[in-house]
Amino acid sequence: MSRTVKSVAAVCAIAVALAAALFGCLFYMTRGKTETVDTVQSSDAAYELTLQSVGAPDWPFGSAYGRLVLREGNRLISSTRIEIANDGAPITEDVWNVSWYGDRVEILLSGEEQFDELVTLYFDGQTESQRLDTHFGRESWYRSAEENAGEAEDEPEQELFPGQWQIEAGYFAICAFFFDGLPEDIEVSYGAAESSSMCLLSETEDVAEYLVYDRESQNGQCGLYVYYQSEKDGDGAWDCGDGTILDIYAYVHETGAVVSSGKTQWTDTGSDAYREAAGED
Repeated sequence: MSRTVKSVAAVCAIAVALAAALFGCLFYMTRGKTETVDTVQSSDAAYELTLQSVGAPDWPFGSAYGRLVLREGNRLISSTRIEIANDGAPITEDVWNVSWYGDRVEILLSGEEQFDELVTLYFDGQTESQRLDTHFGRESWYRSAEENAGEAEDEPEQELFPGQWQIEAGYFAICAFFFDGLPEDIEVSYGAAESSSMCLLSETEDVAEYLVYDRESQNGQCGLYVYYQSEKDGDGAWDCGDGTILDIYAYVHETGAVVSSGKTQWTDTGSDAYREAAGED
């Protein structure tokens, strides 16, 4: 090999190494970097709750991601993923309000572009999450004063976003297809953004498997749902945005049928039945 060819090969190798290092740093800063934002303790100092930020907010004005980590001394009780829709701003200590009780801690999460979310972490490790109709602890600015004043007490529960009932119907149909019958404890949970949702299928100490609604099909006849698996971190936390695709399903609105694509990559073609149902090549 001539000296010129060797020099070119060396330059190319250095360029590839630098590009890989730059990509690794960028990925870590935007998706993996974890920072402590705020820490509070219970009145008896027995329990400690930490608010963490994870990565950077979705560009340009998307959600920010983080964790709530509850410990008793050195023992980890729970680590709960959170999402804050705050007009692209990072997670700060202003997004949470903490209240301690005898068996639990309640956290009110707020953002400029979301309803308040109440997260309850029990000292026995159980967690609960509930979307409220308030905004930064006050009556939601998503509804007018006239609407709030004239709302009847027995008014049916309204959808959080257009098409919610149809999206949930797809979740339940796929769960019934997946489990050969719908389990009683299947629930659809919602993130900070109104359109974000997730349905947990199973969870072990090491992995979590779940469904995420992706979008409406090109022909408007189906809802498309992604079946993911995520490995947990050492502290038991997992990020639904970093899962491995196990399959993608089409839920046919008119018939209620569930069609498996067999896709494990976004670029995969998918089964003939899936492409016919969704009207996608």
